[in-house]
Amino acid sequence: MDTTSGDARFDRYYRRIQLGLRLLSHGARAQTACDWSGLTPDRLITLKRRWLPDAGDGFRGPAPTSFQPFFRSSVRLSHATVFISIHQALCQRSMSHAKSWDLQPGLENGERLCTAYEIFREWEPTADMEFDQAALLARGAASSEDIELFRCLHCQSAMLIDKWARRREVCSGCRGRRSASP
Repeated sequence: MDTTSGDARFDRYYRRIQLGLRLLSHGARAQTACDWSGLTPDRLITLKRRWLPDAGDGFRGPAPTSFQPFFRSSVRLSHATVFISIHQALCQRSMSHAKSWDLQPGLENGERLCTAYEIFREWEPTADMEFDQAALLARGAASSEDIELFRCLHCQSAMLIDKWARRREVCSGCRGRRSASP
């Protein structure tokens, strides 16, 4: 009897459970947790009751779909840039072809997304970015349709740009130094 295929299926299911718990512990909406972990809503409720009894209800309603809140504040824009930089570094490190990954909900992508969010929370513990916003940013940057991680032409620092707004080729730091120069 070959037990390796059964073990691989069990390992994958166990990873799904772990991912579901990670997503719930980060406050992901129920639909987001279902999409990324592949678990049913009933299974997630059971896991949450058993393993995360002190966790709140989490966010309700639909997940965010607009990138505009990130561009309304320089602090939020900075946090979004840091998160996308972390996430893209993890994706490029785990995949041989840089910039052409497909960020569809799934086990491996969900694990990378959680890892990037956890690293981001360590670096920016006071940031008010919720998990669903991080997932939106990661998918948006991967598709490069609406937003893109860009390098400042002067200092080469990373900056997030809205591809539908007026394009900025230099970061706010370089713009500030340029306007302060005599």
